[in-house]
Amino acid sequence: MQKGLSLLILFFFLNVSLSCLFAMQKLSPLAPPPDWSKLDQFQETITKDEFVQLINTIYSPNGSFWRYTIINGNEVTIYSDIEHNELLYRLRLAPDSESQVPLKANWISNIKTRGEGPTETKPLKGFLICLDPGHIGGQWAKMEERYFQIGSDPPVIEAELNMNVCRRAAHFLEDAGAKVVWTKKNFEPVTELRPANLRADALALLFPFENQESLPDRFSDEIEKKILLTAERLFYRNAEIRARAEIVNRINPDLTICVHFNADKWSDHPTRKELVPQSKLVIFVNGNYSEEELVFDDQKWDLLYKLLSRTSVPEVEVSEAVSKEMEVVWNYPPENYNNWSTAYKIGKSPYVFARNLLANRIYHCPVVFVEGPYMNAVDAYDRIIAGDYDGNKNINGKSLKSIFVEYAEIITQGVISWATSKEGIVVQQ
Repeated sequence: MQKGLSLLILFFFLNVSLSCLFAMQKLSPLAPPPDWSKLDQFQETITKDEFVQLINTIYSPNGSFWRYTIINGNEVTIYSDIEHNELLYRLRLAPDSESQVPLKANWISNIKTRGEGPTETKPLKGFLICLDPGHIGGQWAKMEERYFQIGSDPPVIEAELNMNVCRRAAHFLEDAGAKVVWTKKNFEPVTELRPANLRADALALLFPFENQESLPDRFSDEIEKKILLTAERLFYRNAEIRARAEIVNRINPDLTICVHFNADKWSDHPTRKELVPQSKLVIFVNGNYSEEELVFDDQKWDLLYKLLSRTSVPEVEVSEAVSKEMEVVWNYPPENYNNWSTAYKIGKSPYVFARNLLANRIYHCPVVFVEGPYMNAVDAYDRIIAGDYDGNKNINGKSLKSIFVEYAEIITQGVISWATSKEGIVVQQ
């Protein structure tokens, strides 16, 4: 009896301790606690100079990352807090390039290790490419705020536009020899969670300093509306992307392409007169972690994993190759984010920016996040509502191919141009 009681007391305190430990974790919404031991594979795989250069030019150009770290010789110590009291991890840096441990997965030189390799007619043979059509669509499109309709025109549902592009791109990429996989092929969520499952998470976000167990079961109608809206956003902006990440990270493709259309701000009930005059284009790669984001330990881990696995090199190179095709085909200007700290200009192309999006952060492979023309721009709207089609169609007096075909061709040609330009990737005759 005494022994049983002792075990019960031990079990109780162990659970309390584990609960306290979990509560102490500074985690983003729905993020699992990071496994820091998974970074052990990167010990001594990077020199101090390269590590510092990648932090300062891509991942934390505002310097926020350094508030959580101490570099002492060839060791980087990462802390949870800026006071450096809560140790998270120690990373050993290579003393020099000669003693640097080779990466197990090198996205640059080892992309071409499958099968017979590329040929003149199959320049992407051996590549595994994942297509990630943005948003859910279907019955969820209005909840996602990715739906609008002008008068009696066909509705514009971004998830359907993205899917059209991916279907075309899959065909073109496969014709070029690539193996194509998807995060989703329909208009249903990948995640099994629904807004109703995320009420507790929504409450924790809305009332972070309250004892969650003491909160009432029901609030005023106004607060209940905020709770529902927060739970819905956690569903489609967070849980959905995390479910897709499980697919991507299990497959481990050479490259993931996130396909989206963009839009400019306008009213809740738009008319054709409100269409903006011109689209602008942008491609995002992972980086530019803000001070507010690096408060979270999981985002510190994500930054380090992306940096240490060197995904930035192919991400920037593929993005620049795709943006070059965009400029040639569409000739739309790049986005201008001079007054928006969330995006940071990197690389040579004016179209490529570093931004810490959930998808390009937690997908562990190289990720290119492409934003196509504005859905509500004069130069794209009529082509969008014309739908997808083969051949050419007369649109506003011009004979034009489907905008979805064009978008898919831009992506495919960009990837081919990048792949065939890489040193060490030999095209067989």
